[in-house]
Parts: sequence; structure tokens; C-alpha cells
Amino acid sequence: MKYDIPEEYKPFIASVKRQCKTYGIELMLAPSRNVVLTDDYTQDCSGYFCDRDKVLAVACGKPFKEWFEILVHEFCHLEQWKTDPRWEKWTTACEKTWEWMSGGIIMNNTQLRNVLDDMVELEKDCEMRAVEKIRKWELPISVQKYVQKANVYLYSYHMLPVIKRFPTGVHTDSVLIDMAPKTFKKSYRKVPDDMAKYMVAKYTLK
Repeated sequence: MKYDIPEEYKPFIASVKRQCKTYGIELMLAPSRNVVLTDDYTQDCSGYFCDRDKVLAVACGKPFKEWFEILVHEFCHLEQWKTDPRWEKWTTACEKTWEWMSGGIIMNNTQLRNVLDDMVELEKDCEMRAVEKIRKWELPISVQKYVQKANVYLYSYHMLPVIKRFPTGVHTDSVLIDMAPKTFKKSYRKVPDDMAKYMVAKYTLK
């Protein structure tokens, strides 16, 4: 399916397509609002990169700027896979997180906190790469607003033990975005009280 892409975004998308082809990655731009996170974990999400299945998927059935930011984020995961020696540790943390979420494994509080720390390390590195891409390609995206969205996403990982499910779309929640810090934080273990209360009220599995 072809999408109406503004001119100023086309060079970056062309670069993503070239690099996906170079590394044998299928770029799947789906016309739906969500995509399913691989065959193993039936979790709806806005996009994902899977090194095992060699797929970079983005749900494009939403406003262009929204799905474009997801594309930038998922492409940065591809870069992590190719360049960062921590990738294996991070993917192990991903597997444990999804298995725990589905009830497949049990972890004590310390084990869970350590796994979530690895998840946040992975995603924070990815988000910082994304900000570098926005600046390098001079993309018409507000860096401050992007960082606020990223911080919502990063804090949400340490809310998983409370809300008991992955809050798909949390990074587009305008109320949370306005609450979020405008710069990246050193640690995301302590979720600000107002953000924590809002996530519990809106996103807890009933």
C-alpha cells in the first residue's frame, strides 16, 4: 500500500528502505492501527523490530506523523541490533518481560526490577538514537515533545507490575505527555506521582 508522505520525510524513509534491503529485513508498513508482536506473543503494538524473523513492522493506520515517529524508533532498534553488543542481553530481557506478562514465568521483585531496568536501558538508548536521527535529518519533529513522549514510554515499563498489561498507545496520551519531563532522566524506576496515579486509573487491567 502506498502512503501520502510529505517531501521533507522522504529522504529518511528512502534510507530506511535501503538499509532494510541491505540487511535482509522485511519492511512491513501495515494499513492497520496496530500490529501483532510476532507469532510468539499476541500483543498488539504500534510497531516492532524482530531480528529473528527479520521484520521491521509499523502500524500505519493512524496520522502520518504518529506512525513516522514509530518508524524512526523501530529503525533505531535495527541499528542497535547491528551495532550494539548489549543487544543479546536486551533481547533476553524482552523475552522475559513478555513471558512474565503472559504468565509463562514467575519472577520475584528483584528479578523483575532487573529485567525492567534492562528493558528501559534498551528503549532509552533507542529513543536517544531517534533524537539524533531527528536532528541529523532535520526532520520537522519537535525534539522536546518527542522526548516527553519517550519519557512516558520509559516510565510505563516500571508501571507494568502495577497495571499488569502493556499500555499500548501510552506514548500518545496527551495528558501524560504534558506531565512528562522534557529531558531524558538517569533513572526511570521512580515514576512521578501524578503520572503513576493517572496510569493506574486509566491503564490498569480490570
